[in-house]
Amino acid sequence: MDEHRLKCFVAVYEEGSVSAAAVRLHMTQPPLSILLRKLEDELQVGLFDRGGRRLVPTATGELFYLRAKSMLANLQTIRRELREVEQGARGLVHIGCSTAASLFIVPCIMEDLAAQGLEIMLHVHEGELGYMLQQLRERSLDLTICRSQHVAPDLESQVIMEEPLFVALPPGHPLAGRERLRLADLRDERFLLHRSPLGTGISDMVLRACRNAGFAPNVVYWGGETLPMLLMAQRGLGIAFAPQSFAQLGVQGLPALVPVADAEFSTHLNMIWPRQQALSPIASRVKELIVKRFGPGGDAARAAP
Repeated sequence: MDEHRLKCFVAVYEEGSVSAAAVRLHMTQPPLSILLRKLEDELQVGLFDRGGRRLVPTATGELFYLRAKSMLANLQTIRRELREVEQGARGLVHIGCSTAASLFIVPCIMEDLAAQGLEIMLHVHEGELGYMLQQLRERSLDLTICRSQHVAPDLESQVIMEEPLFVALPPGHPLAGRERLRLADLRDERFLLHRSPLGTGISDMVLRACRNAGFAPNVVYWGGETLPMLLMAQRGLGIAFAPQSFAQLGVQGLPALVPVADAEFSTHLNMIWPRQQALSPIASRVKELIVKRFGPGGDAARAAP
């Protein structure tokens, strides 16, 4: 049973005669009558009573009409959904994200997807960078957004969000009231730092700046995420370093973030994807949205003060 036969049956049912249905279908009457008979033979049921001038549907024909209309509608839906997937308007995209990307990038992209009426589902995966890069190479992930800079011949990378790096000071710290501080002022502090198992990241920049300032920091904690370190700084366990965007969270209990005057502290989020394998249309659409919102000259950059 194919779509053409279903359309022919529906036309005969709705027109009430083969001749009227033939006109609607731009066919001649004999082939349509033969097709209708073959359909009944294939189904081994009678779909119409042929006693009068009009074809009267049997109870079986009534049921088959409902099912045929449903199948035709489903076929149309399938075609539309396939076109949307092909055009990048519908589907599932797997994204590996650092916590910062989940906090500041993904919500904006969800807004853009909703605003454009795109039925794209984001499946966000969080984890160690090495794990996410492996998943990217195995095509279990389409894109990865991370803080560390990672260079590899099989991967493409683009900066999508650059911002200053601030110092988080415990409550009541003597430097907490300053608008800016000098790196040398932190010489005797306990440092809570990000580890960078792959590539370069925040800790590399902080350690290099401390060396340039003439001291080696007292590192008491290495961690993978910024938010836990901010909470530890709030408890007086040390000083932490966080991108400026974390000041926008508005979470009660987070420490104040203070800029450093004598060090070029800036950090960025990078989007990474496979170099040698083309992204799917829907993954490409999501990538384009991220670049449009956060890339150089993007909406977020234009809105920045």
